[in-house]
Amino acid sequence: MKRWLLYSLLLLLAGCSWGKFQVSKQDYQEKVQVLGVLPLVIDTAAHFEYPQKEPLLDLLSRSSAGKHELLVERLRDKKGYFDVRPLSGSPDLLALSLLTGANSPDKNGRPLGYQFNQQSIAELAQRNVVDALLVVVFSGAQITETRRSRTKFESLTTRYNDVMATATVIDRNGQVLWELVGGDAVRAVLLQYADFDEAYYNRTDQVHVKNIGLAGIEKTLDERSEEKKKARLPRMYDQLFDRIVSGLSPGLLDSLK
Repeated sequence: MKRWLLYSLLLLLAGCSWGKFQVSKQDYQEKVQVLGVLPLVIDTAAHFEYPQKEPLLDLLSRSSAGKHELLVERLRDKKGYFDVRPLSGSPDLLALSLLTGANSPDKNGRPLGYQFNQQSIAELAQRNVVDALLVVVFSGAQITETRRSRTKFESLTTRYNDVMATATVIDRNGQVLWELVGGDAVRAVLLQYADFDEAYYNRTDQVHVKNIGLAGIEKTLDERSEEKKKARLPRMYDQLFDRIVSGLSPGLLDSLK
C-alpha cells in the first residue's frame, strides 16, 4: 500500500512539470549547481501589433522590474541547487546583448525560444560565477486559436495578438539545457478580444477583433491571486513562476526515491 501511494505521488508530481529538458535530469543536476536568474527582459524587436506599442512596452518594463528576485526565492525554496542568484543589469541592454534572433514559431504562432550570443552568455556566467543562466523573455506573438464569448455559445477562430513569456536555461558554453516554449509558454497579456456583444446587438455574424485598452492591460498585469500566500505577486507572474519552478526543480523527484 505504501509503495502504491509513493508511486501515485511520483506520477502526480511528474504530471505537474512544465518545459522540456534538452539533457537528462542527471546531466542537468551535474552541470548546474549554481543558477543565475537574469532580470526579465522584453524582446522589443518581436511582433507587437498594438496601436500604442511604446506605452505598452513601457508598461511591461515597469511591471516586470525586480520580479526576478521573487522567482529566485521560489527556486531556492525547492532546494534543488547549491545556490540560486539574482543577477543585476539593464533588461534593455541584456536583451540587446543576449538575444541574436527568435526561433520560428510553431504552426499556431506560439514562440519557440531564441538563439543566444554565446560570448555574452559566457561573460555573464563567468563574471557572476554561475554555471548557467535562466533567461525569461516577453515577446509579442500572433496566436491562432478559438475563443468563445462570455456565454460560451459563440466562438471565433482567428489570429489574436498576445504577449507571451518564454524561459530558457543556457549554460556558460552556450548549450540550451531546458526550455519553456511552444505550448508551455505563458500567455502574459491578452492584447485583443472578439466583440461578440457588438455582433449580437447589431444582428450580424461578423465578429470584430478589437484591441484592449492600456488601462485594462495595466489592471491585468497588477491583478492579484486571491490566495494570501501569493499576494505579493500578480496572477500572471505567479502562473509564469510556478511553471518555471515546477520545470526546474529536478531534485524534487530524486528526493523521494
